[in-house]
Amino acid sequence: MRPNVLLIVFDTARADAFEPYGAGEGAGPTVGQLARRGVAFPSTIAPSNWTMPSHASMFTGALPRSIGLAGAPGGQPANCRPVLMAQRDRLLPEVLRRSGYATAAISCNGWISPPTGFDTGFDRFEDIHTQRQGKLHSDGFRGRMAWAVEAMRARVDDGARMAEQVLTRWLQDGPSAPFFWFVNLVECHSPYMPPRPYNDLSVRERLRVAADARNHLTLTEFWHAALADYELPADTIGRMRHLYGRSIRSMDDWLARVLESLDRAKVLDDTIVIVTSDHGENFGEGQMIGHSFSLDQRLIWVPFVIAGPDRIAAERGMSLACLPRLIADAAGLDDHPWEVDPVPPGIGVSQYSGVIQRDDPRAQKAITDWRLDEEGILRLTCPATSATDGRWKVLRNGELVRVFDLQSDPFEVAPLVGARPPEARAAIDRLSATVDAAHPDPPPITPAPVPEGARGTSDAETADLEDRLRELGYL
Repeated sequence: MRPNVLLIVFDTARADAFEPYGAGEGAGPTVGQLARRGVAFPSTIAPSNWTMPSHASMFTGALPRSIGLAGAPGGQPANCRPVLMAQRDRLLPEVLRRSGYATAAISCNGWISPPTGFDTGFDRFEDIHTQRQGKLHSDGFRGRMAWAVEAMRARVDDGARMAEQVLTRWLQDGPSAPFFWFVNLVECHSPYMPPRPYNDLSVRERLRVAADARNHLTLTEFWHAALADYELPADTIGRMRHLYGRSIRSMDDWLARVLESLDRAKVLDDTIVIVTSDHGENFGEGQMIGHSFSLDQRLIWVPFVIAGPDRIAAERGMSLACLPRLIADAAGLDDHPWEVDPVPPGIGVSQYSGVIQRDDPRAQKAITDWRLDEEGILRLTCPATSATDGRWKVLRNGELVRVFDLQSDPFEVAPLVGARPPEARAAIDRLSATVDAAHPDPPPITPAPVPEGARGTSDAETADLEDRLRELGYL
C-alpha cells in the first residue's frame, strides 16, 4: 500500500520563524518535533515571492516563468485558471489521482481556489472564506469602527478552525487510502492579528495594531516599501513582528492537534506529512514590508519539514519546484512527469515579472510620486530571477546582475564587485548560468481547451475572488 500524503502550506511563513531554522525555543515546538521524527531540509527556496506563482510551481514541478505565471502581486486572478488547465496532465493532485490516490484540498487563500483553477485534480475542494479581513479595507466611519472592534475583541481567526473541522470530519468519515490532502492556512499573513490567547497584547496595543494595518498593510504601501525609501516606526515593526510570531505559534498548535487526530484515526504512521510555506515576509529588512517586488532571502527561504513511514534524506539546497518529484519518489510512483528537475541539484531559483511597462502612465506616476531611482524602476517594470546555493546568491533585475555572499552579507546590501573570491568562482559561475537559463520570458502559451463537462469561471465568482484578494491586500 502506498503511503498517504498530507501537504500543509503555512502561507507567508519564513523559515527563520521556526525552531529548526534558528527561532527560539517555543516558537514552533510541533514543527521541531516533526523535524526530529523526520528531517528539516536546511535550504529550501520558494519559486517566487508570493502565493500564486509559488503554488503553481509546487503543483506543476516547473518554474513559474516557464508556464507563464510569474507575474507580480496585483495581476489578474482569472488569468491563472486557463494556464493551470493547460498544465493539467502534470499537476500534482491530478497525477496522484490517476495513480489511485483520493485527493482533497482545503484552502483559506483566495488565490488557491476553484476560480483560479487550483481545484484541478482534486476530488474535493473546501474553499474557506471567513470574511474577517473584509473589515480592514472598509471605508467610512462605520467601517473603521468595525475594524477597531474586531481588533479589540481578538476572537476571529482566518480559517484555521474551520480547516481543522473539515479535516476532523474527513477522518471521522474514514478516509480512502491512499489519500493526498493539501491544506493552505493564512494565519500569519498580514495583518498579523491572531485571536486570543495568541494575541497577548493589551486592548490599547491591539487598537494600535489595527491602525498600523490600515495605514501600512495595503498593496500601495507594500509597493512603495519595495520600490523606494520607506521607513516604519520601530514600535510598529515591533508589534508586527511579535504578532507574526504569535500567529506562527497558533499554526504550530493547530498542527499538533491535526497530528493527534491522525494518530487517533490510526493513519499517522502511514502518512507522509510535509510542512512548508510558499514564501516569507519582510519586516523592515532593506526598509521593506510584505512580499512585493523583491527576491530578498527573507521572502524566498522557506521551511521544509517532512516525516513519514520511511526515512527521507535531506537535500542540502532544494527548490520547491522539485516538490512533485520528491512526493512521487516518496510515494513510489513508477510513472510521473517530473523525472528531470527544473533546476540543477543544490540550487534554488525564484522569479517574478514586472507589472507594467516603463512608459505606462501608472509607472510614470509611481516614478514621480515616490522619486524612484533606477533600481526601483527596474523592480517595478522588469522581470527578476535569483539563484542561490545557500551561501552565494546571483540576482538579476532586467539586465542588472548582482552577486551576494549571504554569509558575510545576509541582508544583501553589499553586492560583490570586481574580482570574486577564488573559492567561490565555480559556485557563482554555476548560479549565473542557472539564472541566465531561467530568466528569459517564454513564448506565449496557448491554453488547453476546457475539457468537456468542466466549467469556467463566472463573472460573479471572479468578482467575489477579487474582493477576497483585495481583503488580503493583493488588489
